[in-house]
Amino acid sequence: MIVAGDFETTWSQDYSVSRMTTAEYILDHRFQLIMLSLKIDDNPSEILIGEVQIRTRLAQLNWAEVAWLSHNAAFDGAILLWRLGFTPAMYLCTLSMARAITHWVIGKSALAQVSEYLGLPPKGKEVFTFKGKRLENFNADELVAYANYCIRDNENCRLIFDKLRPHIPNSELRLIDLIVRMHVQPQVKLNPNVLAEHLHQVRAEKQAILDQVGYLDPAVLSSQPKFAALLEQMGVEVPMKTSPATGLPIPALSKNDRGFRELLVDDQQPLAVQALLAARTQAKSTIEETRSERFLKTSMTNWPGLGTGWAPIPLKYYGARTGRLSGNDLTNWQNLKRGSRIREAIEAPPGMRIVHRDASQIEARMVAWMADCQHLLDAFANKRDVYSEFASIIYGVPVTAADKLRRFVGKTAILGLGYGCGPDKFRHMLYIGNGGLSMKVDEDEAQRIVYAYRDRYMEIPRLWHWGGNIIDMVVNNSGRSSHKLLVGSHRWIPIEVGYDSVWLPNGMCLSYPDICYRVDDTWDNRQTIMYRRLLGDIMYRRPLGDNNWAKIYGSKFIENLSQALSRIIVTDIAVRMYDLTGYHPFLSTHDSLDYCVPLEDAEWWDHELSNQFSMRPSWASNLPLASEGGWGGSLLAAERGVNK
Repeated sequence: MIVAGDFETTWSQDYSVSRMTTAEYILDHRFQLIMLSLKIDDNPSEILIGEVQIRTRLAQLNWAEVAWLSHNAAFDGAILLWRLGFTPAMYLCTLSMARAITHWVIGKSALAQVSEYLGLPPKGKEVFTFKGKRLENFNADELVAYANYCIRDNENCRLIFDKLRPHIPNSELRLIDLIVRMHVQPQVKLNPNVLAEHLHQVRAEKQAILDQVGYLDPAVLSSQPKFAALLEQMGVEVPMKTSPATGLPIPALSKNDRGFRELLVDDQQPLAVQALLAARTQAKSTIEETRSERFLKTSMTNWPGLGTGWAPIPLKYYGARTGRLSGNDLTNWQNLKRGSRIREAIEAPPGMRIVHRDASQIEARMVAWMADCQHLLDAFANKRDVYSEFASIIYGVPVTAADKLRRFVGKTAILGLGYGCGPDKFRHMLYIGNGGLSMKVDEDEAQRIVYAYRDRYMEIPRLWHWGGNIIDMVVNNSGRSSHKLLVGSHRWIPIEVGYDSVWLPNGMCLSYPDICYRVDDTWDNRQTIMYRRLLGDIMYRRPLGDNNWAKIYGSKFIENLSQALSRIIVTDIAVRMYDLTGYHPFLSTHDSLDYCVPLEDAEWWDHELSNQFSMRPSWASNLPLASEGGWGGSLLAAERGVNK
């Protein structure tokens, strides 16, 4: 049975989920349950006041048969377990469903906005009226008003579920359940000593860099051209925008520029670049410092009866247009730096081990498969060293794994050039580095490597052209086609073109709202007429405002499609493993899954995950897949395959 529930709790200006993580809020001594609206299947919503009444009513349910539905199941489900001790058979979350279906059109997934978009009764604002009030401070009339508000929210939640359910396949509902469990049912712990040492080191490194920056002429930090030149010297691809005055490209480094804001939150930038950006904005912390502080605070949160250190991992379902997960709840568990001490601090409890599996080069393999690039497909299928092979082409001499720097260049090219990346961006990739390796190359060398890649794997630039044709079809499509799409002469890609969208083999879609050709309106004073000139760019509306348009083109679409298909492969493994074992992952990044299992089962888990990661999907039966990983006492040990 589906049980929809909406909790109302005490909150105030300085005690709320906008300022605290969900765990910090729910486990705080100020936490208080005010009421719960409960709707069982299609029956009218009940209202329960106070913890005693709530606990008594919930104890009457058969939780082995309950699918718990909330608009934010990570929050309500956490209250249900952490404060009341109830675990349903399945979590359903309309916030997650809305992120996949309506978010890319309306830009927000809160209950109020989704209700309005779907034509449901308005949410109301009573929650703000009762800010700061505890249950004992309510009078009878106030409780009635709050109860009506709570019931309306819960009824709307169930209506949203009913409206969105036909658009969400079962496999994705199962995935939402697993993502909620990663947060609600924490399995691993954070070592505060390791985190404190890491935070101290990050702060020391940042200060050393800022001391160096202090010798710079302040005009360098305040001048867009000079600061752009400094970033370019460090290998950073400077974001650009069009000058409204001249129509020419200029650096997009003002505090409100999208490109600059994206640069500020790019946690893959070297610490030196992060420190420079912090100096320009006069920020107190770098991204790595802020994340380390948050993780350290989480490690010290006390769990009643369980002690400290537990790590609930909040991830956002459909955090990206491609369906990828993203960070959530003031904490970003995605993109932890390779080899980071934060990874070392993520530990299994006594008697348990962490098992890690990472899909090997899954996006590069996906691009090669879509392009039918036989050179790469054969190399991947035969488990050859693809990175060394391409590095040998670049440098004209045999390159082996022992030649770490040249192989690093080959690796960066294979993993980074499949989406139309140009020389400037490739230079930045090499500068950012990976695994402790980085390289500075000039523009000519970067260009030579980029075109060597395109010459060697010529099917991939052809794939970008095919991607452009698909985008043209989306622009001109008025409905959903019923056929799969052909690349070249014999490769079928399992997608369908629809209105403003491209449908994926799992029943979800890549959404491009209001996609259209960009037009240029010009007023002719002599003839008092507006000329509309059709330009070549294809644009779609981003979910952040009426005039917030983004460009989409062939290689960018291929990037979207590759990431979406790769995500399906990885998350389908998580669902299969849950069916097989009853275990959910405690963490998933873009191409990996991490589990916490009993020590005696770790070897079996590692073997089974390896098999699962090599299993080809029905819609890509000749896609060569592989994985890397292992197991150990910490996430870092598992990633390194310590296996003990």
